[in-house]
Formats: sequence, C-alpha cells, structure tokens
Amino acid sequence: MSNLGLQIDDANFTTAGIQKEAELLKLVKGRIKNWKVGNMPPFMTLPTDKNILKTVEKWRKKICKRANKLVVFGIGGSSLGGEMLVNGLKKKGGIRVKFYDNVDPYTLANLTNVDWQKTFLLVVSKSGGTAETLSQFLTTLSAMQNSLGADFSQHVAVITENRKSDLGKIAKHLDIPIIKHPAVGGRFSALSIVGLLPAAVAGADIDGLLSGANSMLDRCLSADLETNPALQGAISQYLMTQNTKNISIYMSYGQKLDRVAAWQSQLLGESLGKTDNMGNSHGLTPVAARGVTDQHSQLQLYLDGPNDKQFTFFYDPKSANSGRKIGKKFSKKFKKLKSVAPLIGRSTGALFKAEFLGTRDALINRHLPVRTFNIATGDAVAFGEMIILLESETVIMAEFLGVDAYDQPAVEDSKTRARVYLTQESLS
Repeated sequence: MSNLGLQIDDANFTTAGIQKEAELLKLVKGRIKNWKVGNMPPFMTLPTDKNILKTVEKWRKKICKRANKLVVFGIGGSSLGGEMLVNGLKKKGGIRVKFYDNVDPYTLANLTNVDWQKTFLLVVSKSGGTAETLSQFLTTLSAMQNSLGADFSQHVAVITENRKSDLGKIAKHLDIPIIKHPAVGGRFSALSIVGLLPAAVAGADIDGLLSGANSMLDRCLSADLETNPALQGAISQYLMTQNTKNISIYMSYGQKLDRVAAWQSQLLGESLGKTDNMGNSHGLTPVAARGVTDQHSQLQLYLDGPNDKQFTFFYDPKSANSGRKIGKKFSKKFKKLKSVAPLIGRSTGALFKAEFLGTRDALINRHLPVRTFNIATGDAVAFGEMIILLESETVIMAEFLGVDAYDQPAVEDSKTRARVYLTQESLS
C-alpha cells in the first residue's frame, strides 16, 4: 500500500515459490541494485528531470495563449500515455485536448470541422518516420494553411527525437518548431514531454504527478522484496506465467480510468511479447475490459472458462459517493418491485461500487489471482505512483523472462508489408 494516493489490494497474487528460482532472483536483484547506483533505465530518470517541467510550462503557456483546443497526432506510445493523463487528470480551466491515434478516414473526417484559428496541433513521432502520423499531418496541412495563411506554423509543433528524420525535415522546411523527444521508448514516455504537455494543457497537476512518480521510484529501486512493490508484482506475474496464467485482464471501473487499461496493454504487450536468446516465446496477453459493461460480455468466460488468467482492477473510490438516485415519486410507486427494491435510496455510484465488489469477490471466490488499484479521480500523485510502478514492474518482469523490454522487432514485419501494399496500389 502506498503512503500517498495509490492503494493496492490483492488476493492470490503471491510471491510464494520464488525460492525455487533462487539464482534468477539473485540475478534480477543485482540488476535493480545496478539501477540504483546510477545505471537505471531512461524512463526512471524522468520524474527528477527539472528540464522537463520547464519545457512543459513554456509550451503550455504558448499553446493556451494561441488556442482553446489542442489536437494531438500520434499513435501507440505517442498517444496512449497522454490520453490516459488527460482523461484521468483534466480540470476546469484547462483547454480541450483531442487525440487522433488512427488513420481511420471516417474519424479523421472530423478534422474538417476544426477551427484552426483557435486550435493548436501537436505532432508526435519518436522516430519521425511513423507512416500513420505523417499521413495525419500531411493530409491536414493544407486545411491549416488555407485557414491561417503564413501564420499556420504558429499553431503547430512537432515532437521527435531525430531532427534529421522525415518529420524533422518537413518541420524545418515549414519553419515549424521541434520539441526534443527524450531518449525513452514511446510506451515509457508518459512522464516525459509527450504525455505531460497535453496533460498540462488540460489542467492536470504536473507537480503532483511527478512527486508521486518520484516517491514510488524510490521504492521500486529497492532490492528488498518486502519493500519493493514492483518486484513483488513482477515475481507474482512471472510465477503465474510459469503456471499457464498468461492472459492478463485489466478492468477499469471509472470513466476517467478507461484509458489506463489501453496504456497498460501496450506497455505489457510490446515489452514482454518476445523470444529469448534460446528462441523460447514469452509474454502476457493483455485484455482491456470495462466495468460494468463487460460483466455482461466477458465475465462468464472469466469465471467458468479456462483457468489461464490473472486480473487487475482499476477502481475509482470517489465514484461510490456520486450519481443520481431514484426520485421519491418513483420510489413510492415501484418500491415493491423485486428488481427495483434494492435500488431505492441508492445512487448509481453505489450500484457501481456494489457491481465492482461483486465481480471482484466472485473471481476471488474461485481462487483466481486478483489485485485492485484504488486510484481516485483527479489524484495526480496516485497517477504518478501507478505509472512508475507498472513501468518498473514490466521491466523487472522482462528480466525474469530473459527478454529485452525496450525493443519490438516483430512489429517491423507488418510495417514492411504495409509499405509493399502501398507501392503496389500506387502502381495499379
């Protein structure tokens, strides 16, 4: 349990049995000790990087001065972290932020209604060569130029690591400012300028976010199993994968937590779905679910289907005290109806909590591994803790599995094939 915002409850998530992997545990603890003395993964340096805060604040002021809406082009890690933070931490006073993380033509058609005079565009691609992001950007440029004329470059900025990339060259040619993408993988960039700038524009408490992340980081750099929650979580999940529980269900209860499961799915899938040096395949298959909706579509499988799953809930405890109640007029008229009686005097938030508890307890009663992240709406400190914990847990689990958490070599195959199809189409 955290000393700050995040509270973690678990049932059947256990580290018992790790003693059989004594040599492996020793090796992983040694790696964590090495991180602590200054050789930590790049994402772990983000919470204490003061230059990030300066850059975020500088660009937040620029964007909010010029626009009342921010549009973000990006895909995968260039979008998911920011979406998660904006969705969970936006406040009144911040400006609207809209993410476009696909090239679905029907979704992008919405851009025809954008008032570019009051809109700022942020284009994010770590490599600077992401086909989807380049397509989004280049098909939108003419509309921006038609609306803004020569001033269009004052309403757009690019985030990329490589100024010499195609995106960097386009930005330079059009006199568009380039913001440096940090040397971290996209899926680990939520606490960098990539995630923090959209969140700051939306009114999120960036200081609280980084404070929570920094506090959790201290705990995740401990080589002591009893005090390191990331090591505990990694060991538990590693042991479960060795026992055929290699499907990880992430179920969010709270609208502002919906994007957490999507962000975590990428983090888990791209970081752990690999082959080791011996050619053995590893990984956890992430499944994003939404409470209470997916109780009516997936829960039957989870309860009575194959015992190959582990479960993580994201629950907003604030929701229990919110929502409407049945009006007095209807309470009197329908209180004798069997299905209605339990609802009398209860808010929709109370029903939401009861549904969450009932689902969680049903899984626990079947001796299935369940843990809950209690994370209150708008609690920036808790969000910071959660992000660092899950990122650290993921890279520690990669150490147990013997895979590289930071690459994604197999994805290049689909990109190559897509380019071939584009070439064929252009020649037809």
